[in-house]
Amino acid sequence: MEITEGYQPHTLVRITVHHDGAEFHGGAPGRLRGLQSWARRVRGWVDIPYHFLIDLEGDVYEARPLEFVGDTATEYDPTGHLLITVMGNYNVQEIDEAQMGALIDLAAWLCYQYSIPPALIRGHRDYAATSCPGTNLYRYLANGYIVDAVEKRLQFETQ
Repeated sequence: MEITEGYQPHTLVRITVHHDGAEFHGGAPGRLRGLQSWARRVRGWVDIPYHFLIDLEGDVYEARPLEFVGDTATEYDPTGHLLITVMGNYNVQEIDEAQMGALIDLAAWLCYQYSIPPALIRGHRDYAATSCPGTNLYRYLANGYIVDAVEKRLQFETQ
């Protein structure tokens, strides 16, 4: 099987922030293997449904190739969406400084690389009937904190 078999190509136009919905206290490599196994075995997807994942320490993991559409267990079309998942359940957990910093850095870099306007960084719940990315993470999208921080980072980088 070719690496691209089963993938659908797309052009990135927005960033959508997710959480994986399960409390997470560490051990990202095992968690990622479990997510990959679940995605393939249970959902029938080719791979992990997200493009990037961020663990508790703020480490960033690249998953699905960016040129291919991610997958979703909810009712929206993720074509054009660059999917970033912050590992954990942010209806229960609070996002910490390392994760937030990594999310802002990653989103700024992706906005720059793919000419995505920061205003198009939104949460999964903005497109589907879900609580994702969790109330404790979504509030930073709803109040503009993440978009403002990304815009500031981009201004700093282009000076």
